[in-house]
Amino acid sequence: MKTNKTKLFVTIWGMLIVTLTANCSDKKPVGSADTTEASATTESVIDVGAPPFKKFVVVTTSDEGLYKEADTNSPLLMRWIESDCESDYCQNIYQWSDQPAKPGFEVSTDIMTSEGRVFPVLDEKGNFYKVCTLSQWCDIESAYILKASVEDIESAAIKADMLESEDNYYNCRVVKDGKYKDIVFIDGYDELEGETLQVGMLKDGVVVTPTVYDIVCNLDTEQKEDITIVETKGHHFASDGSVENTDDHFLLKFNKSVATTADGDDSYRLDLKKLSAEQIAMIVDTVTKKKPEVVSCMYHFPAMGLEVFYYKAK
Repeated sequence: MKTNKTKLFVTIWGMLIVTLTANCSDKKPVGSADTTEASATTESVIDVGAPPFKKFVVVTTSDEGLYKEADTNSPLLMRWIESDCESDYCQNIYQWSDQPAKPGFEVSTDIMTSEGRVFPVLDEKGNFYKVCTLSQWCDIESAYILKASVEDIESAAIKADMLESEDNYYNCRVVKDGKYKDIVFIDGYDELEGETLQVGMLKDGVVVTPTVYDIVCNLDTEQKEDITIVETKGHHFASDGSVENTDDHFLLKFNKSVATTADGDDSYRLDLKKLSAEQIAMIVDTVTKKKPEVVSCMYHFPAMGLEVFYYKAK
């Protein structure tokens, strides 16, 4: 699991502030699942199991912590930030307050329970809820929070037209029919990470997206093919320039025939509306060769907007 960064690319799911939660987090509800043959085929293409979340709570206080056990005397979940980091891309780690400090890191403000943060509930014990804390940056899956510090919040189904609306922050496309019906493409951009395309599906009112399906996108004006996609290796660097870790990821190159640019902007991004059925099949068939591990799921909360959580694929 990647280490958390101060400036998060809301994995794509775009520049959304990620809600950190265990076996959980990153929400996006959709319309009710279709029972047609095409829909069933889509579920066999991306089979990650249903999100395990049935209940959600929102934090109503600003000074409550997340506990290791259902006891206010137990260790707190803390965020540690890289010491002497002058970059906008500092490393962060999450660990319990009773664990020894990692050399080169200093404890930061606990941002996990700020007022308005939403958590999926996994269980309850006495005066506590067990909530999900898993994310792309936090590999601690769960923690406890006092029931007195939260209140219930209701989610609503995400519809395809909601995702594709021009008012939506995300650049999305939902496949409407055929073998890949309900497949969702979400294109996001970050100054540090660049352009990233996520591939997921609408499932029971939620957008589920395996994180291993994330695709780095680059414009290649010399490329003859409209798009090409390959699996390649990438390096993550520490502040001293050393390689922190290496991982496999997908790289999609596209030419201007399937690109778009905003007025007055010289930068080009992939235009999801220009993708043909064959290109959609190429992208989906390539990424789904990898076995899903961690899955992001986006829910819609009418009182709050979109929230993203994570869980582990079954």
